[in-house]
Amino acid sequence: MEKLTVFVVEDEAPARERLLAFIDAHPALKLVGWCDSGEQALAQIPATRPDLIFLDIHLGDISGLDVLKMLNEKPQVIFSTAYDRYAIQAFELSAVDYLLKPYTFDRFQQAVAKAIQYRRPATRRKHPLSATESVRMHQPLRRIPARVGERIYLLPVESIVYFSSEDKVVFAHLTDKSYIVNYTLEELEHRLDGEQFFRIHRSTIVNLNFVQSIEPYLGGSYIMEVKDRKRSQLHISRNAARRLREKLGW
Repeated sequence: MEKLTVFVVEDEAPARERLLAFIDAHPALKLVGWCDSGEQALAQIPATRPDLIFLDIHLGDISGLDVLKMLNEKPQVIFSTAYDRYAIQAFELSAVDYLLKPYTFDRFQQAVAKAIQYRRPATRRKHPLSATESVRMHQPLRRIPARVGERIYLLPVESIVYFSSEDKVVFAHLTDKSYIVNYTLEELEHRLDGEQFFRIHRSTIVNLNFVQSIEPYLGGSYIMEVKDRKRSQLHISRNAARRLREKLGW
């Protein structure tokens, strides 16, 4: 298998040397460069065009989060930091993983394994991706970050029964709990696996694996019962019902 080319952005020398040693010890990785500031990263990453970057969040000039936002063509990224409070922002930027310092070689290997699994096609583009192309290039979301107080939970998408929006706040509903998430339904509709999740209403996206039953309602709409603890009943709009019938063949 062709090696993943890697670039490192880390301003703490001990952490950088440790990470470089980890990369050197990993048979699937090839280091193409490193730097210790955001400004250097913005200049060198487009020039080296790595498959993957290890990006520290706390840099001396520009934060790693802002560095990634300013890159036109974005490689896969694994963030590293001593603080967990940036995890939601990191995953919103489609980070492959989020390493909390100090991390072990085993934890490093887990993050690299995800990057290899989600690897994009090796073909290089001459022009930056448009926003729409960039969304399409991303792998479907595998987990959804949600904050409760100071604690961050990573919710596996397969455990989420449905998403709903109320007064511009989006909730992820599991079988017995609900969490506020920092995505819009439009973002989720584009980022979730379309074979598993379906938007049944302007305010609802449902995990089809949790559908219990579908019954006719008023004016060509339907009611869907899902397999959560409350046996919630969700409204399917008329247009969504038509598309769902075509999708499921009922």
